[in-house]
Amino acid sequence: MFRFILPVKCPQKTLALLLFLLCCITWSSCVREEIDTFSGLGKRPVYIPVSELGDIANLPPQTIRQSGTIFLQDTLFFMLEQKKGIHVFNIKDSLHVASLTFFQIPAISDFTISGNRLYADSWKDLLTIDISDLYNIRLLNRQTGVFIPLLYPPLYDGIFECVDESKGAVVDWETVFLEDARCQTVN
Repeated sequence: MFRFILPVKCPQKTLALLLFLLCCITWSSCVREEIDTFSGLGKRPVYIPVSELGDIANLPPQTIRQSGTIFLQDTLFFMLEQKKGIHVFNIKDSLHVASLTFFQIPAISDFTISGNRLYADSWKDLLTIDISDLYNIRLLNRQTGVFIPLLYPPLYDGIFECVDESKGAVVDWETVFLEDARCQTVN
């Protein structure tokens, strides 16, 4: 059994030191490093032009490929499709779930809902979308530069092509043969 003994004279400094060490350990668990060069299999970012981030629209129901966050509001079930948008289902009759529509929101990775407002990220931006009419969503506000996106493949340990933000927003990572890659994640 471990016991932490804080000095009586200065417990705040000791606690601050422990928190600092914990933060250092946590932040060092996944490190992006630049290396000389590497050629071989690795990950390469898939980009969309930043101009396409504004393509927010209703689409017919889509196939679920890579789900994420879920949200339940009354009889409506919302499910994130990573980097693509949000599936909307009616679950009033659990034996006959109805797929209603798909909200296309490029480069989305998370969302929440409050009343008739959907709040979502889209690459670096925070979006506020009116969903009072599920079949006619409207972008109300885009706050730019709110988020810092991941510039390395999530849950990946290895070599990858460094992100070039001038090419657009990263929406996926593909495994390919890389030449002269300079970036690496170390878990």
